[in-house]
Amino acid sequence: MGQASLTGKLERYAKVFDFLEVRASPAPPAPSRMRRLRGEAPEGFQFSLVAPAKLVELATSELDPALVDATRAAATALGARWLVLRTPYSVAPSAKSRARLGRLVAALRGAATGIAWEPRGVWTDEDAVSAAAELDVALVRDLAEHEPPPGPVVYTRLLALGRNARIGAGIIERVAERIEHADEAFVIAEGRGAVGLAKQLRNVETDALADDDESDDESDEDDDEEFDEELDGDDGEEE
Repeated sequence: MGQASLTGKLERYAKVFDFLEVRASPAPPAPSRMRRLRGEAPEGFQFSLVAPAKLVELATSELDPALVDATRAAATALGARWLVLRTPYSVAPSAKSRARLGRLVAALRGAATGIAWEPRGVWTDEDAVSAAAELDVALVRDLAEHEPPPGPVVYTRLLALGRNARIGAGIIERVAERIEHADEAFVIAEGRGAVGLAKQLRNVETDALADDDESDDESDEDDDEEFDEELDGDDGEEE
């Protein structure tokens, strides 16, 4: 469970979360920076590297070798569990796009433990699932809105937090149900409220929801909001 960016110190962040996406835009971070970040992470902490936007535009049939190499170097230095390819709306479900995406996946394979693909635009569920299976990549989905794709590993980005200050208990339970049969689940929460979501989602997943009284619930929410503010503050450089 984690967020899509880091503001402040990883030590503070890792008290609540054990997963972090690192953006490689506009250019891949220097390997030395990635090694430093990896060295600050506690045991068991996982990273994703989101590939540069220029690399996943797939505007031409030829890949930029320097950009591919820099992305691979950053992912390797980070010890990334995932390398995320977030293709833009311009990448349509055509044979040409699939071929170009396949070349990109092949060029990046091995730089991280796995490759995850997050298509934007006009891809239908059927097309996206088919392409992901063909490329042997994990399909990133918002499980607040969609069922998970087939397979033992789930990677989800919960965009609902960008629309609401605090995600509802119904969505939390729905997401928990949709990941309960997965061998591994990687959950990225966009926006504020992620601290409370992490706590509640883990409670649902372990069937350990406590029957606290109303005053205790309000106190917990206040603590979560305070922690959210600290994590979202500007007390450090954003990774």
